[in-house]
Parts: sequence; structure tokens; C-alpha cells
Amino acid sequence: MKQKQADRPNWGRIIEKRYFQEYISDEYFDGYITYLLLDKVKEPLTVTYELERFCIADNGYSWIMLFPTGKPYSLTIMINQKYEVLQWYFDMIQSIGLTNEGVPYMNDMYLDYILIPNGQLITKDVDELESALSEGLITKDDYDKTKLEGEFLRRSIIEGSNEVLKNTEKYVIRLKKYRELIQ
Repeated sequence: MKQKQADRPNWGRIIEKRYFQEYISDEYFDGYITYLLLDKVKEPLTVTYELERFCIADNGYSWIMLFPTGKPYSLTIMINQKYEVLQWYFDMIQSIGLTNEGVPYMNDMYLDYILIPNGQLITKDVDELESALSEGLITKDDYDKTKLEGEFLRRSIIEGSNEVLKNTEKYVIRLKKYRELIQ
């Protein structure tokens, strides 16, 4: 099982970064929201979906990670310098925890859903989930739960009922305010 830490301590692509986090519990969200400001990177990170290339990490970009309490997923919102969302990246997870320093991390269950601004939803790493099961890295129960919860998540994204996704603008506004305060 892969573990991903919100502040990305070992990501060699990052030369300079700023990181901060907050715990929020209100009518829209309960959990940790983290902000990774990519001030300077060695080189841009691009991904390709359906023959279309997207730059998701470059100088001045930001990643907002949401760790909602009690949900089987986390969400990373990748944003450019103009505060435009580049993609919403949902990781199916087994659990969320905190490091000794209080930084949120997730135990990733391999299966991912990526929503791009044109509305296309991409399912990713089904093969990694299958391999994890066949290699004994996860149990059959973990596998079945991830597939079932993933389908619920996929439907909530397609139907527009996912609360975390619906409140993206609020999180981007919070990021903007933080950036203005620390500039």
C-alpha cells in the first residue's frame, strides 16, 4: 500500500515550496485541508489523458489536498497561477493518519478518479488495484470495498452530488486569501 503525505517531503521535483494546513468542521466539510504552494520546480509535470496534455505542476502552481473525515477518498485539486482548476484527483484510500509532526497522510488504495475541467472523468490505476490483490498487498475485503466505494464516488461525481467537489470554489478562495497574506 502506498502512503502519501500532504506536504510531499520527498518529491524531488520541488525546489522551493510553502505548506500550510487547517482543520475545518463546518456544514460543508469536516477534516484537514492542506495547501502546497509550488514556488519553484525543477521542471513542469505534465500528464496526458485521451491524447490531451495537461500541465499540473509548475512554478507558482498550488495543490489543495482535502482529507474528509469518514470518507473512503481524498481529493487533490491542482491549480495554476491564475487560480484555475487543472484537475480534481480523487484517491481511493484505506485510511487517513497524521505524522508525528501533525501532517496528514493517506494510505492509498491505488484506484483513482480524475475529473478534468471539460467534464471528462477518467478512471485510473485499476490495474494497480488488481495487482495489489494478486500480490497479497491488500485483502479481498479491501479490494471489494475499494471497488464498491469507488463506484459510489464515481456516481457522485457524474451526478454532481459530491459535496467536496461542489465546494471547490470555497477552497480556491481560501487558497487565494492565504497566498495574499503570505506574499
